[in-house]
Amino acid sequence: MEKNYCAVIRTLGTAGDKYLRELQSLQAQSLQPEKTLVYIAEGYPLPKESIGKEEYIRCSKGMVRQRSLPFNEVDTEWMLLLDDDMYLPPKMVETMIEKAIQEKADCVVPDVYALHKENILHRFLYFLYNSVSSFNNDSWAQVVKNDGSFSFNRNPEKSFLPTQTGAGACILVRKKAYLQIHFEDEQWLDKFRFASQEDQLFLYKLYLYGFKVLMYFDSGIIHLDARAGERPDVSKKMFYKKMNNFVVWYRSVYETRKNDAERIAAIKAFRRRNFWNFFAMVVDSLRYRKFNYIFDYFRGIRAGKEYVRSEEYKRIPKYL
Repeated sequence: MEKNYCAVIRTLGTAGDKYLRELQSLQAQSLQPEKTLVYIAEGYPLPKESIGKEEYIRCSKGMVRQRSLPFNEVDTEWMLLLDDDMYLPPKMVETMIEKAIQEKADCVVPDVYALHKENILHRFLYFLYNSVSSFNNDSWAQVVKNDGSFSFNRNPEKSFLPTQTGAGACILVRKKAYLQIHFEDEQWLDKFRFASQEDQLFLYKLYLYGFKVLMYFDSGIIHLDARAGERPDVSKKMFYKKMNNFVVWYRSVYETRKNDAERIAAIKAFRRRNFWNFFAMVVDSLRYRKFNYIFDYFRGIRAGKEYVRSEEYKRIPKYL
């Protein structure tokens, strides 16, 4: 089975030295990419940083748009999807591809944020703000919950475990598996200005389509975090967050459940999530003196409900 891959980077061209470090780390891989393809949004100047091997392709701007192209330029079995601010240790890609072949997996995602190494206080805050919880067994690395959030393994004892979700900053995937999930159907998310959970939409879709996804712990990958993308107006942060939460949950969880009992369980879980998130929202509204958060919290959920009832949403192919 082939080990060849193309590196596929999405960028606005503004990550500077962090982008250069990524290119250099690709050049230092024990298994180097056949091509380094950089998909840069139209209207943005090409980066001055270069190692002389990358090829630039213009495309529409958007977190999902720049990751949901036909990628006709990719002529290898594997694609390494990257943001523009990642450092990859020299043997990382070779290790991931070899493990994928050995385990007959279609996708490998490194554990970028190592949530299992966080302290108890941080874990509590993750739960309060985003309903992220943890479990302790070696069946999974991360699982998507009925409330649309996820739970992570707090004590992984293996370097590779099956997973249902992960971070989208670095994803190794077979091109034929990528094409079959039609990720272009999720471009609706870019309209919300705050493209949260796009990585979960990608990886959970692979899992639900029956593809095997692995998470690689302690890979040594570093997210340099250039924060190159535009940030939404902070005054609208709560509105877009709750709108996204609802639509992602409705689309990838509620609509994919097989019967009424499973859908009712999903509704109850989502309501519990909002109950706990409400307390975090009140704290933030006081902390930042953004009292509109209280109104935007409920306005965002209502806007999400209106969107999934809209004619525009009904024209989007189902998640499955």
